[in-house]
Amino acid sequence: MENTLPPLIPPPTPRRRHTVTLKLLFIAVLVLVLHVPLALINGLRQERSGNREAAHTRQRAELADAPAEAARIPTPAVAAAEGYRMVERSLKHSVLVLTLVFAAFFLFETLAGLRLHAVHYGLVGGALCLFYLALLALGEVLTPGLAYIGAAVASSLLIVGYSVSILHSYARAGSIAALLAAEHGVLYVVLRMEDYALLAGTAALFVVMAAVMFFTRHVDWFAQEAGVKTGP
Repeated sequence: MENTLPPLIPPPTPRRRHTVTLKLLFIAVLVLVLHVPLALINGLRQERSGNREAAHTRQRAELADAPAEAARIPTPAVAAAEGYRMVERSLKHSVLVLTLVFAAFFLFETLAGLRLHAVHYGLVGGALCLFYLALLALGEVLTPGLAYIGAAVASSLLIVGYSVSILHSYARAGSIAALLAAEHGVLYVVLRMEDYALLAGTAALFVVMAAVMFFTRHVDWFAQEAGVKTGP
């Protein structure tokens, strides 16, 4: 009898496990890390606001003997301080803005079976941070409303254009565009409605939570954790 060797059994292919949990943890850490550039933007806002106020005070002091001339000096509090306040209040909602956008990309990963790298999330987060920097810069030369629109459009175009490539679909990128438009629209309303800001923000959160529950109601999270693709 001939000695035959047993057939070689290929090693099992390692399966990705706990990918959902790890990705959620990564998103949470990324939101915290992005607060570093946001804190720098807030510091820049405080510095430029203080410099404008100091320059205005010196100018009025030099014209103290000419009240008529001093009265015609444009007050920076009227020209730019409202824009600075809008930046300050917008930064207070940055956690919500970042989380909602990242959640949308995460849902596309889960529901459409896409794979997004950490770099993709990082670049999208960077584009969101540029919104606040653009809002600060434009707020010094434009009215707060126009500055907000310009910053929102510029940041959204970056994200939507990038989404076409990483989401492999114009329709999915269109969904991101709709989300950004709704998010910036609601945020602007919240910023302008000081008396009803909490009510409007709470209502928006209820809508977002309902949407997430609706679109993920059929997702098998246990299969996602095990790295197993599930059919419709």
